[in-house]
Amino acid sequence: MPHAADNRTLKHGCIVMASGVGARFGGNKLMAELCGAPLVGHVARATDGLFSRRVVVTCHADVAALCETLGAQVILHDEPCRNDTVRLGMEAMDGCDTVTFVQGDQPLIRPASIVALLRAAERDAAGAARRNAAERGVANVMGCDAVGAALGDTAEGGVAEDYAMGLDAVECDVDAAAWCDAAESDVAGAVKHDAARRNAAESGVARIWRTSFDGVPGAPVLFPSWAFDELRSLPRGKGGGFVAKAHAECVRTIEVSSEWELFDVDTRDDLEQLQTHVARCGSAGLPR
Repeated sequence: MPHAADNRTLKHGCIVMASGVGARFGGNKLMAELCGAPLVGHVARATDGLFSRRVVVTCHADVAALCETLGAQVILHDEPCRNDTVRLGMEAMDGCDTVTFVQGDQPLIRPASIVALLRAAERDAAGAARRNAAERGVANVMGCDAVGAALGDTAEGGVAEDYAMGLDAVECDVDAAAWCDAAESDVAGAVKHDAARRNAAESGVARIWRTSFDGVPGAPVLFPSWAFDELRSLPRGKGGGFVAKAHAECVRTIEVSSEWELFDVDTRDDLEQLQTHVARCGSAGLPR
């Protein structure tokens, strides 16, 4: 199984949303079986071992019992709305740098697709670190220039000509000057590279990452830490999609391998479609 811990610098959290009442399904759809296992059981296995912290938020005692046997932390509640489920999950995410929301009724989501979201967030963090380092380099270069200018302004007589020579006149060696030049070059390269890769309104902002198929975004969705306060205080009945829409300029997508990965079960007809698909594809139709 691919593992998100490879070269990980961020602490990733996961909230499995498992509180749907199944009104259109006619009962608790999360415990409906696909290939001999409940739908939410497939999701619990797909997310196992990928996160620093994972919690299943549910209002169903049977879902809670199952997920606990599968090694997941569980929050069992009786709150009525979707925003309540999100808030309860976020309360368990202290110390996390990202939170990924996974739907409990998407049994064919692949671990590799979830890991792709985590790696995208890691790349964002690495890019931000490079930009910060480059900006510090620019500040140091500006400091060198300011010292030279100040010395040039205050020098008197023939000494002024020596001071005007810059770093050498204040006994900065050639390596220091070369470092300043290299820093300026690195900054220019980093800025050029970053501009080519991002379209977000604000430079350096970590992105919201969504899975998609054929360009249509879906879930799971990964949120960086700047979105956490908004997730904790969603309007009544709203979920993470509300925050993603509010910050559309910061949303990026990662294509999954099949439309079935993002297929969620809302009705019994949906479940029959999934069963037919898996029967046709055999074990290749199941996540791994």
